[in-house]
Amino acid sequence: MTELHASDRPGRRAGRFEGPEALPRLVDRLHALAEDRDSISIDAITRTIGAQGHAPLLMVASVIMILPVGMVPGVGGALGALVALIGLNMLLGRDSLRLPHLLGRREISAGRLRHTAERIRPASVWMKRHLHVRMEHLARGSISLMVISLILILAGSSLLILGAVPVATPIMSLPIALFAFGILGRDGAVVAAGYVAYALVGVAIWFLL
Repeated sequence: MTELHASDRPGRRAGRFEGPEALPRLVDRLHALAEDRDSISIDAITRTIGAQGHAPLLMVASVIMILPVGMVPGVGGALGALVALIGLNMLLGRDSLRLPHLLGRREISAGRLRHTAERIRPASVWMKRHLHVRMEHLARGSISLMVISLILILAGSSLLILGAVPVATPIMSLPIALFAFGILGRDGAVVAAGYVAYALVGVAIWFLL
């Protein structure tokens, strides 16, 4: 497993990213995390990004799932398990996330991760301009967060099976990404879009199966 850089260790924790401006900052952090490496473990990503809270880590996981790197065999299922664990920890009210060794040692190409960060940075800047703090009862309310946690557990767990189907991972990750962006940007309208997207994905999967 790739060793952690000093900057990846939990002891070094910067201020938590929050609000619309958090998106490009997280993308830059993701790019920096993948520099000077051939591969990076899910454990390293979790320790570094997860130190900022569950929403930033959920955003990174969902973005990786949407892009081609998420369709690499085995990656979709591993990221689905990570999403399910994030949902479980949110439901239990835990701030930290500990991964099983088998999941944490799973590695992703650092080059793919850097390329992913470069591709999504313009989109993150666009979203920074268009996200707004609104309808916070959906982005921060305890009932909404509990429902989202249950959805993450269900969606993430399903990818342990559906992840073997290449198109399943990016399709399932769309509502997850909307939840992450909405919670992180404190934009309840985006969270509402995530609920709608999840319902549509559920219907689509029902008919496909």
